[in-house]
Amino acid sequence: MIAILSKSFSIKNLIVDVALLAVVYFIPALTHLCPVPLYLLDPMRLVLLAGLLLTRNNVNSCFLALTIPVFSSLIVGHPPMIKAILISVELTVNVLLFLQFLNKPKWHVSVALFVSILLSKMVYYLLKFAMIKTGILDGVLFSTPVYIQMGVALLITLVFSAIWMKKT
Repeated sequence: MIAILSKSFSIKNLIVDVALLAVVYFIPALTHLCPVPLYLLDPMRLVLLAGLLLTRNNVNSCFLALTIPVFSSLIVGHPPMIKAILISVELTVNVLLFLQFLNKPKWHVSVALFVSILLSKMVYYLLKFAMIKTGILDGVLFSTPVYIQMGVALLITLVFSAIWMKKT
């Protein structure tokens, strides 16, 4: 494990990670400047995918998936920690499935990304449903309408795939 982490570590990855976490830190401030609520655009997934595009490092991408929501919760206070953990699971599932679909069945990048986003959202909502039913979490199951989430997932897929294809 330590050997894998040491091979994955680089100054470039560190700089990218620090820059991306700084972006996460400023998202709440940026939200007040935008006419569209930024949370609708899935900013944590965008930051994660930016990290994947910039580093092309699988271990680093998993690190970002696990830490971005928790960092945001600890530093900015949003989302609440329990939701941050749920989002960390979702983003980790997203990146692991994407990498799996990209390599094993050798799916096209756009198919691999879109399916991995959909499946990770399903995991998120199954866990959220269980937490609501057990009283661990309050609120509604879908706070953002599904059609908006699907539209954003499609938009993210199109933009990410175009950039990914240019860089390969």
